[in-house]
This record gives sequence, C-alpha cells and structure tokens, in this order.
Amino acid sequence: MATRTVIMAKNDMLALITMVKSERGASITTLDPRRGHPLVKNYEPWAVVEEFRKVLRLSEENGWRVVYDGEPLWG
Repeated sequence: MATRTVIMAKNDMLALITMVKSERGASITTLDPRRGHPLVKNYEPWAVVEEFRKVLRLSEENGWRVVYDGEPLWG
C-alpha cells in the first residue's frame, strides 16, 4: 500500500490532502478548515496519482503552499 500526505498552508489555515493506493482501490482525502467534515473520493488505483497531482496543482493555483509532502508522520 502506498500513502502520501501533503500539508498545505494559506494565511492562518492548514489543510491536509492524503492519497492512499492499494491493489484493491485508492482514495484521496482532503481536510479543509472551511468545511465541516473531511471529503473522501474513491478512484481506480491506476488513476489516483494523476488526480492527486491535479488536486495539488489546483490548490497551489488557489494560493495554498506546500508545508510537508511525504509519508504520514506517526508519533
């Protein structure tokens, strides 16, 4: 299973975008402080990486900047 987490900042807000990919399925989860709950979208494993790149690109175009990009931090 592959996992990638990106923490983004804009003004005084932080957002989290996570991609999880396995042989059985894949998803992208976003935690945006302006929403009341996380948004989870499911994808075919072969399509999720390109969709994740689109989400990041659109976020950066909307003024967000990447603070962390890598595997989830535990502990």
